[in-house]
Amino acid sequence: MFDVIFRVHLFAVLVELLINNKHKKFNVWIQAFLLGLMSMLPTLSLAAVNLEADARSEGKVLVVYFSRSGNTELLAQEIAGYYQAPLLPLKAVAYPLGAQGLFNAVLDAQEKNAVISPEAVDLSAYDTLFIGAPIWRYSPAPPVWQFIESNNLTHKNVVLFSTFNSGFKQEYIDEFEVSVEARGGKFINHLYIRRGRMLVQMSDEDLLARAREKLQQLEL
Repeated sequence: MFDVIFRVHLFAVLVELLINNKHKKFNVWIQAFLLGLMSMLPTLSLAAVNLEADARSEGKVLVVYFSRSGNTELLAQEIAGYYQAPLLPLKAVAYPLGAQGLFNAVLDAQEKNAVISPEAVDLSAYDTLFIGAPIWRYSPAPPVWQFIESNNLTHKNVVLFSTFNSGFKQEYIDEFEVSVEARGGKFINHLYIRRGRMLVQMSDEDLLARAREKLQQLEL
């Protein structure tokens, strides 16, 4: 960052010299130097802007999520953008949008297994997993329990994230932590946002702003 500031300051000084100096040969040299410096400034500026994002992405983060109606997906995308991390959506054929999917979701809400795709994944390239799902009847939805059960989490830091209309019960979050640790992982935290029901639902903008606040406070 200091190097970028120094170069910008040097650029300003040289421009002032160019304006005030009456020696043509010296001005030609300054012009050539300025052109070279200007060609570097976009790259330098971009590097400065991305310093914080690069620092956050050093931990090799993967964002895994299941989302039925799109709320958890929105949160997953914000997390992935914050950490410059890839997204891995989980598909579960039993829970499509519509009446049948809703019926199955209510019926299976507190189950710990589900048919998902993908199920077993090579996680060797990642240090930290954000694993997200909606809360159904106070518990994370079945697909993420199945993902935990199907994968080797040895030496992985795991952050559970969730969205919900009403609330969750801590006993299910504690059980999720036990499941993570049984597969070799380390449970870090539960990041959650209560979006509310349809008529009083938090806007997308407010959800994303709340997510950024929580991510800034999260210690991995």
